[in-house]
Amino acid sequence: MNQAITKYCTQQLISKLLSLLLLSCLSLSAIGAKQPCTTEGRPLFGYLENATLVSIKQQKVESLVDSGATTTALDARNIRMHIKRNGVRWVHYDFIHKESGQKTPMHQPVSRVARIITHKGAPSERAVVRNTIKVGKISRSVDTSLISRSNFPQQLLIGRNFLKDTALIDSGVKFLQEDCQ
Repeated sequence: MNQAITKYCTQQLISKLLSLLLLSCLSLSAIGAKQPCTTEGRPLFGYLENATLVSIKQQKVESLVDSGATTTALDARNIRMHIKRNGVRWVHYDFIHKESGQKTPMHQPVSRVARIITHKGAPSERAVVRNTIKVGKISRSVDTSLISRSNFPQQLLIGRNFLKDTALIDSGVKFLQEDCQ
């Protein structure tokens, strides 16, 4: 009788160990499963992506991908607009890379001035310039509003003007384009 009990317990133990091993393998394969790089023929972005600011000395920054924002926004400091003799508005600003601290002075023509209503209800004007931004294999020249984003973790907010007809967002994951290079 003891031998039968021992045999039964051993079989139960082996069965449980095999079940655990199978579950572990399935979990590891799910963890290691790569997200698709595209869906419906378009690149798939996570809610955070690394971006290259091609127009600003190829600076690499972490960006927030936000379909709720109409226009892409860049962290800019010391923003000063002026009008040149020919009547064209220009803007001077500094881009200070958050990680390296490297300061890049910029001087660009203003493509337009955006009037923004802040969350406090007060209107503010922002200079908008054209910048070339690259995420994964996608490079686009888009209007970029200049604003201090010093209170935000990401220096770049990628808005709908970059995403339109170009990419889709999976809001549950981040850095999808990193593995698609």
